[in-house]
Formats: sequence, C-alpha cells, structure tokens
Amino acid sequence: MDVFLTGFPKKLLVAVSVVILIAMCVTPVDARSVEHRRRHQRRPDSMAEITKDDTLKRPKNSNTEQYRNATRKIKHKLRNTKRFFDQDRKRLNETREYRDGMPGWLPAVNFVDIHFHDYRTPRKNGKTISERKFTYLMPKLYKTLKEYEVLFKRLDNVQLESWDHSFTNYIIVRQNLLSNTLAKLFSTIAEIQENMVAVKMQIPPFDESRMKLETLKTKVDATQCLKNDYIAFRGYGNLLNNWYSEFRCPLNKKADKKCAAFHAKMKEKLGNKRFKNNRNVSLTS
Repeated sequence: MDVFLTGFPKKLLVAVSVVILIAMCVTPVDARSVEHRRRHQRRPDSMAEITKDDTLKRPKNSNTEQYRNATRKIKHKLRNTKRFFDQDRKRLNETREYRDGMPGWLPAVNFVDIHFHDYRTPRKNGKTISERKFTYLMPKLYKTLKEYEVLFKRLDNVQLESWDHSFTNYIIVRQNLLSNTLAKLFSTIAEIQENMVAVKMQIPPFDESRMKLETLKTKVDATQCLKNDYIAFRGYGNLLNNWYSEFRCPLNKKADKKCAAFHAKMKEKLGNKRFKNNRNVSLTS
C-alpha cells in the first residue's frame, strides 16, 4: 500500500478519503429518494384526485331515482290539491245545521295499516324500498281519489226539492266549490296515472259499483243537502291531509313537529284498533 501511495500528497489523500466515506453514506438515501420520486411520477393524475369518499361512493340506481321522482311529483300535486281545496272550502257557509257522522256512502281509508306497513320485508325480486313503497301506495291513493271523484259528481247532480231565498247564496258557493274540486281532483288523478305509466306500472281497475251510494239520495231538501255536503267535504279534507302527511312523514322522520303529531295520531288509532280486535276475540270466545 505504501508503494502505491509514495509521492501522493497527504492532505489530498485525506480529502479523497472523506469524500468517499460521505458518498458511501449519502448514496443509498439519495437512491431511495429518487426511486420515491419516480414512483410518484409514474402515478397517473387521476389516481391522486381520488378521495376516500369517492372510493366508497356507490353508483346511483336509476330505477330508485325514477320511483323517487315519481313519488315526489305526486306528493307536490297532493300538496297543491289540498291547498286549493282548503282555500275554496273556507268560502263555504258552514252553519250549525251540520251533523257529524260516517254514513255508508262516505269512502273509508285504513290509514293505520297504510302508515305502519313494513316495506323492508319480504324482499321480493330485488326491488328497492322506493319501488316497493310506490307500488304499494299508488293503487290505494288512486282508488280513494277516484271514489271521491264519483262522490262529488253525484253531489254535483243533486236536485233540491225546496229551499228558501237565503239558501241561494250557498248554492252558488257550493257549485263553485264542487266545480273547482272536481277539476283539481281530475288533474291529480291524471298525474298519478302518468307517473304510474312512467315506471311501467299498470293502472289498477276501478269498480264504481263497489261504492255504497244507494243511500245517498239525489233529490233532497236544503237541510239534507247541507248535511251531506259537510260530511263529504270534511271527509275529503281529512283524506288529503292524511295522504299528504303519509308521503311527507315516513316512520323514521320524527323531528318535525307536524310529522310527530301525525305519528302520534296513527299510533293512537293503532292502539284503539288492537283493543277493539282483542275485545271482539274475547267476546266471541
């Protein structure tokens, strides 16, 4: 070794040794840094833009969106129908002659069973909740509105046997209310049919003969006309309120005050229904 280094400056020899040692320590680190940069350079820009939320996001179900949009349109139509009816109904002169009651000719709707219907079981043919809810509710909504359309047409054709002069103003307001109600009702039914066809759902048949209209006379006096009108208009107003609340207030929506009141009312009716059923069972046993 001394032979090779003979005549080589000692200071230069020391400097070269230091450089070699530094290079041996630094080179692996630099190599790793360079390799790290190369991997990032090879990574496509699109990969860098992907976030955690994007990787977890599921593709939208087009069928679900279609049923949701159809339901939303009908809910808005019900809201407008209800609003116009409430406005027209205020103009009707309701007197103390009216009598509460539930005659056989008034359409009845079991909103307790509708409200507490379980859409999660059974799961049939892979249908979504939106689709099952739509296919369950729409035939019932369609049927009840068609029943009131028939009822109001019958009331519109009532012939009064006798009335006094003061009843004339009521007849005018009554006729306007019936005309406006039938027009809005026809439009709402058409909206339901259109959205059912849009999701390839068959329009359910409607049998008018199943309604119990025999006791609803078409020739009545002024007092009976007032009573029939009040019962029919009150029933229709309650129907619109309940249907709109049913669409607006699913069971899992409890923070809204109006929805909480609707849930409480349905729960109370459910309790009364169970009590009556248990009582009837005990009486027959």
